[in-house]
Amino acid sequence: MCLAHPMKVLSLEGPSSAICDHAGKAQRVDIAFIDELAPGDWVTVHLGIAREKVSEADARQITDALSALDMVRRGETDIDHLFADLVDREPPRPPVSGPRDES
Repeated sequence: MCLAHPMKVLSLEGPSSAICDHAGKAQRVDIAFIDELAPGDWVTVHLGIAREKVSEADARQITDALSALDMVRRGETDIDHLFADLVDREPPRPPVSGPRDES
């Protein structure tokens, strides 16, 4: 399974490279596939390559989900706080298309 981690762009190092923060550590990232980046933007990174520009809120949700996976691997089960947007709500239903069979 391939996972992309969210990273915050700290500085641009030319047209195809940036220094990004990942868990408090600065890392050089290839940004050749991303248009119009600026310091402060968030990207998802896999194998040192930025794949997608994301919002700060999306970056936080991804980070929380990855943290929950790490906690579960360690045997911890108190992870609800990492899914505050999902806890205590009814899951959304997919839209219904076409006629419904009521029989």
